[in-house]
Amino acid sequence: MELQEMEEKLQNRDVLLEVKKKNKRKRRKKKRNREKRKEKIEEEEDLSQDPLEVFGRDIILMILKNLDARSVALSLLVSRAWHGVASSDSIWSAKCEELWLGKAHIPCLALVQGLPKLAAYSLSIMDGKRTRITKEDLCDHAWEFHFNKVVPEYWRNLDPYWKGTSPLMHRYFHTDGSQTADPGDKETGLELGNVQRPLLLLQCS
Repeated sequence: MELQEMEEKLQNRDVLLEVKKKNKRKRRKKKRNREKRKEKIEEEEDLSQDPLEVFGRDIILMILKNLDARSVALSLLVSRAWHGVASSDSIWSAKCEELWLGKAHIPCLALVQGLPKLAAYSLSIMDGKRTRITKEDLCDHAWEFHFNKVVPEYWRNLDPYWKGTSPLMHRYFHTDGSQTADPGDKETGLELGNVQRPLLLLQCS
């Protein structure tokens, strides 16, 4: 009888130990799951953080300077803070230089002193979409021209372009409707608007 009781006690103890082990494993598993959920939440929070807040203005400026103008322009729409960084003159000064490189015509408004470089870039883009020349365009620049080869030989002989002896002829248009030429130009009196011959006008850069 005593032996049976001892066996029962041992069995009960084993059962209790097993239950304790299971409970311990469950607690460990729950703890691991909680830690994993916590890590996942932290990762999601990190991913949802604003890069401007994470890296700071200086780093974001460096990144934006290496992006194309369209990408920088899109970043203006993110938030007020991003707009403040992405509209920086330090970014758009370089973008303006790239845009204007090799251009014969740069809008006067874009060169106004004190104008933000983003505004200057935007004005240049809009101006570049025009399909008609204005009086201001005509009068603001020196213009090079030469005759097409279909004109009579007399005219070609007076044109340095065909002789290859000197730079192209220039014409300067004025707001009063008059035009002038460089000193010593053999065709100074030539009124381009009245010449019924093919002319090729090229704007000086």
